[in-house]
Amino acid sequence: MTDRTSHDSRQSVPERRPDRRSNDGPLLSATPFHAAGVVFLAAGFVLALFQGLQQFDLVPQVAWITWTHIHFVTIGAFTQLLFGTLPQLTARKLDRPAPASWATRARFIGLNGGLLLAWYGRAFGEPLWFDVGLGTIWLLTLWLFAVVLVMTLRSDGGRARDPTVGFYLLSPFVYLVGLGLAFGLYSHGWDVPGGWYGLREAHVHANAWGFLGLAAIGTLYDHFPRLVDADLYSDRLRRYSFPLFALGIFPLVVGPVLGMGRTVTGTGLALYAAGYVLYVYTLARTYLAGTSNGTALSVLAAQGWILGPAAFAPFILFGIPLGIPEPWIETGALHFFFLGWGLPIALAGALLFVSPRERPGADASVAGLVPATGVPSVVGPWIVLAWNVAVLAVGIGFFYQDQSWSALLHGAGYAVLLAIWGYYLLGIVGRRWPLHAHASTA
Repeated sequence: MTDRTSHDSRQSVPERRPDRRSNDGPLLSATPFHAAGVVFLAAGFVLALFQGLQQFDLVPQVAWITWTHIHFVTIGAFTQLLFGTLPQLTARKLDRPAPASWATRARFIGLNGGLLLAWYGRAFGEPLWFDVGLGTIWLLTLWLFAVVLVMTLRSDGGRARDPTVGFYLLSPFVYLVGLGLAFGLYSHGWDVPGGWYGLREAHVHANAWGFLGLAAIGTLYDHFPRLVDADLYSDRLRRYSFPLFALGIFPLVVGPVLGMGRTVTGTGLALYAAGYVLYVYTLARTYLAGTSNGTALSVLAAQGWILGPAAFAPFILFGIPLGIPEPWIETGALHFFFLGWGLPIALAGALLFVSPRERPGADASVAGLVPATGVPSVVGPWIVLAWNVAVLAVGIGFFYQDQSWSALLHGAGYAVLLAIWGYYLLGIVGRRWPLHAHASTA
């Protein structure tokens, strides 16, 4: 869906153009990736619960739980949803045919087979299996990038110049870099100026702020307005933000590898943050102009957490003491990003794909990303508030682990997050089951 408004600084409200949201291309097809994304969200919930019980010595300590939890939510849920959706979103945007179903199935089998091999190799100390699995994921990401690139090259120039297409191209390209860096983190010891921790930081920046962040930002620019039945506040700000994101992500990845945090990484952070401010401002003004619902509110509230890690970066880059060990800051920052920002967006995306669509009784295997009317909602304002307060509480608990009160704060916040996470999953399953039953009887 292309943006419909342009902002005039001389006016207090955005100038509105005719609404063309009802004519925004064919519906999107649900794929095995989307079902797997929900399964991985549920698996991540179980692992998070187990990890929480470990903190109180109620279950045995398992060394690979932390790594598995993070990657089941990232490579598992987030990557599944993007691999299933990104080619269709690009085809929809460029008015091109979507990839064939056999290609989707092949990518699905390959991605999950590669994930299983990489997990086995990492969890049980088998570098060869890790390399094979990670290499498979890398090749499939290259395939994803090539699919988006070919569609872009074959489309007319006007559509290809849309900023959202730029986000969809840049996202898998940066992911290729991030996955490549993972080889140096476990199975191979790469000697780089930034050391092992620099490689890990670059890997996180490429996968989180690059692959996941850029794809989500491009998608929300296009589809968030439909969540609130409004037009995007400003297409001009959307166009201005893309080059800031594009220019910022590469220094964010290269800087840690080179060990040049104050210059290269700092420059990338400033550019990316500037683009993100324009993006959040655009979404907030769009939200205020539309009709609120729980799904939209949860997505909008999540946007503040992606810059949670950035708030601490200047202190670390310039050596300003905070009295908090850097590993604790890193753990808390990742918590803000994945549970504060990424998880609400992934849950909302899964909810929209499994919910009834515009046509009652329509085939459940065919769906639009956002229904034209009646956006489904599992959470309300108070649950959204509780989620974000809990995210903050757990983050503070990470930062002050040496304080006696931190365990209480961390434990209570974690319990709230798990309760809402589980409640959201039940809501997703509750909306999918009637559709599945209807399709079976039909």
